[in-house]
Amino acid sequence: MRRRGGFTFLEILFLIGIGVLLMVIILPVFSAAKKKGRKTQCLSNLRQLGMALQLYAQDNDEFMPPYLNRLYDDDGKTSDWDNPRALYESLIFKTREPGIFYCGSDLYAGEDLDVFGVNHKYSSYFYNFKTNGTIQIGGVYRGGKLVVPPADYPLVRDSNNFETAEIVKGQHAIGCRHLGSVNVLYLDWHVDSERVTSPDKS
Repeated sequence: MRRRGGFTFLEILFLIGIGVLLMVIILPVFSAAKKKGRKTQCLSNLRQLGMALQLYAQDNDEFMPPYLNRLYDDDGKTSDWDNPRALYESLIFKTREPGIFYCGSDLYAGEDLDVFGVNHKYSSYFYNFKTNGTIQIGGVYRGGKLVVPPADYPLVRDSNNFETAEIVKGQHAIGCRHLGSVNVLYLDWHVDSERVTSPDKS
């Protein structure tokens, strides 16, 4: 019987080429699936935060938790930063799940870093509690008059600055994005994704 030799050099190159082609096709699919999974998890986080906020409001005359991030900024002035720490401390006993405060697409989750309108040590999300009126679960009121209905008021959202980026640790950075969109929890407790116009870097 004749003994068959091994693969020729051309056959090996052909097999390698097929393997590379399959990798080129498959990797983007896995990457997109991973991003979609992070988006779905983020939506789930916001729904759970919404339930925790409802429980908090029910115990506090329909008002939201405090929003200030810290009493004073680095210059000793009253800080206008968003408040992850106060919200974390207000809501953790309602949720008992620290993971829901962090978006899977947030590269700075858990870091004591002020960027995209929020300090990321306690949360990835921007809490839009500061208004020029009174915010309750029934809407935003000014002078006793309803000026923003609950369904139109974005209460909590992925932290980013939408059309512009910031420099973080010397690098050009864009906030939490999910396939060209950001997730938002509205005051009527529905959660939705909104398209953004700047390039998706998530």
